Amino acid sequence: MRYAIIADIHEDIVNLRLALKKIEKQHCNEVICLGDISGYSASHNHYSNTRNARECLKILRENCKIIIAGNHDLHAIRKIPGISPGFCYPENWYDMDYQERFTFSNGKVWLYENDELNPLYTKADIEFLKTLPEFDVLAVKQHNILLSHYIYPNLTGASCEFFTAPHELEQHASFITEKNCFASFAGHRHYSGLFIASNHHIVKKRYYRTYTLKRNDCILVPPVSVNQIGNGFCIFDSEDFTVEAKRI
Repeated sequence: MRYAIIADIHEDIVNLRLALKKIEKQHCNEVICLGDISGYSASHNHYSNTRNARECLKILRENCKIIIAGNHDLHAIRKIPGISPGFCYPENWYDMDYQERFTFSNGKVWLYENDELNPLYTKADIEFLKTLPEFDVLAVKQHNILLSHYIYPNLTGASCEFFTAPHELEQHASFITEKNCFASFAGHRHYSGLFIASNHHIVKKRYYRTYTLKRNDCILVPPVSVNQIGNGFCIFDSEDFTVEAKRI
């Protein structure tokens, strides 16, 4: 089986369509989305005339085997993350005004209203997004694969916490084992190519470089949305357990 893995669409309907056209040419059996369908930042993104969260969601529902919720998706539907490291969300989090949440959060979790545009979802869209898991397990021929938007314990990416040093990824490796998985895929960081945490080392693979999965590997895939570093998607071949990033 060949799986196309995409992440971080951020309402970019143009690049999503381009990605799916290129994925079709790769003869993939399934498409998997690792979240952040929503989340257009007015200060960082520059495609306001073509952004369309609702159409992105519709296309993903028609094409994806699995869709995971990202931090921007949770914000769009006013849902508190199930796992949140170092921060306890109050039950009335979304009833608090922005300034209250700004003070209460003390910079530990993302707040979005200062520059993020409303994705304009319908009630039906929101009800569907509420059903999305924060992580899932893909059963393949040889081993299970963990799928999430980011890395445990910050699985949804809702906390203002990024992991770059090998020792910071030990909890995620333990989570992979706990879920009886061989390796994992995530997004969120918008790397160009593949960012791989492997056996206490960090490996970076440029586009069109093949990598063979090892036990407890965590593969961070590139974003679909327009940004300064190049956009792409990932192809995972479950027969030979190889991974490759492709440009859009």
